[in-house]
Amino acid sequence: MQAGSAGAADRTDKKVSFNFQREMETSTWKQKRGSTSFTVTWCRERETFYVELRRSVIGSDIKLEGHTLTCERGKRAFFTAQNDGTYYFYLNKLHDYEWVEGNATIGYPS
Repeated sequence: MQAGSAGAADRTDKKVSFNFQREMETSTWKQKRGSTSFTVTWCRERETFYVELRRSVIGSDIKLEGHTLTCERGKRAFFTAQNDGTYYFYLNKLHDYEWVEGNATIGYPS
């Protein structure tokens, strides 16, 4: 759980690792509508990549919004989940044969 802010008990932090050359998806989680964040906590190299929040639904998943991040500790992007549901992040980058490897924390309303 996050600490130090009003309503912190209503938020969950999920730790994720990523390692990809072209694209990958994180595992899914269930959340309530509201602000979702993706914060880089560690990176092997300083690569630029794209992070897109998606909602998992029957049929084609719903692409919400995306942001470009530099893989550098402390870099953060915020997203808005309009509905309660199951979500995941889609990560991708230009195919330049370089790997993006690191860790991040996903924060969301629970």
